[in-house]
Amino acid sequence: MKKNKDIQVQVVETTKQIDGTNYDVTQLAIGKKTIGEVLHYGPKAFVSFMNEDEIQTDRSLDAAIETILMRWNLQE
Repeated sequence: MKKNKDIQVQVVETTKQIDGTNYDVTQLAIGKKTIGEVLHYGPKAFVSFMNEDEIQTDRSLDAAIETILMRWNLQE
């Protein structure tokens, strides 16, 4: 059986301009590889992206981050 090892995930806050509107974006990275982004679309609308593909919309930032981490864990 494989041992679970701790992986450090970096969370970086930035802004992105989409169709002339600036949005807050939270980027998740492991090492130098970005594994996903969360677009802060509204007060309770956080859209998760992996590899430029939209995954889903969540009502909180924590739920959106958890979604990306679960999907990344399934791919690895």
